[in-house]
Amino acid sequence: MIIPAWNAERTLARALASVQAQSHGDLEIIVVDDGSSDGTLALARAIAADDRRITVLTQANAGVAAARNAALARTEAPLTAWLDADDIWHPAKIARQIATCRAAPEAPSLVYTGYRLIDADDRIIPNFRTLADVSGHTLCRQIATNFFGNVSSVMAPTELARRFGGHDPRLRAWGIEGAEDLLLQLQLAAIGPVACCREALVGYRMHPHNMSHGHARAARSNLRAVDMAAAAAGDVPGWVVRLGRARTAGYALHMLRAGDTGDALALLGRLMRRQPVYTLLTLALIAQWQLRAALNPAAGADPETGRPFAEADPATVPWRGAMILSR
Repeated sequence: MIIPAWNAERTLARALASVQAQSHGDLEIIVVDDGSSDGTLALARAIAADDRRITVLTQANAGVAAARNAALARTEAPLTAWLDADDIWHPAKIARQIATCRAAPEAPSLVYTGYRLIDADDRIIPNFRTLADVSGHTLCRQIATNFFGNVSSVMAPTELARRFGGHDPRLRAWGIEGAEDLLLQLQLAAIGPVACCREALVGYRMHPHNMSHGHARAARSNLRAVDMAAAAAGDVPGWVVRLGRARTAGYALHMLRAGDTGDALALLGRLMRRQPVYTLLTLALIAQWQLRAALNPAAGADPETGRPFAEADPATVPWRGAMILSR
């Protein structure tokens, strides 16, 4: 289990506690302090002192991809799961992913779970993002929709993750850090089937930073990841790539809400020049989803909203149909 941590003093203890509480206890847990300037390293070492399963690595700040890859190079576990230092896991997460992997008709290149959004107090908040089961050979659906949503829900065979060098640090070098998770997930989906564990076993934390900052960079990072994955796969239809690129139009709406009008218009202009039809389709779908949510906010609502994540039933999270592609 790999946990990169940079200035994560406020949330790391909860993240680690959720790993330590896993019902599947045979774990190798590696925390990588990425040059933190707060008490992250001291906290990690203090927790590790009481749990032999935990190894703490430290490095000069090099970004989340480099931190994850340092642990990936070190691990001896046959399966690797990643957890961001501000997220948490349900106690059954690893056990159920392993069971899903073993039950799959064909050995999967990755197994992912559902997730719930949580606030600073670990309480579930509304999630208007579609959760969908995209099991099978579904690279095109991943490019078009990015159903996984976050790295904390993903488990993969260590050997396969190493085949691609782990998470690509070049995105940070290019000034577009952010879509390393998406890129590795697409690379894995290109070489084998995906398996889905249809339960919300991850608490994905929302906070002011990931709700209102960095959208322009995230959009550029997603565009590059889609292009890189499609080029490497070699047989992805052009219309799927255009749809995957158009998906980033959603970031423009976040930019507008944050007052970044110039960046929003620049992104939309870039998308309209390269794939106007699919960009307009994406914007129309977003408008449709938002209108439905405004007219009937209770439709598809999570019955556990407002409850602490640890007390919620992971099986009750709503799973909906595919957003755009059906296969």
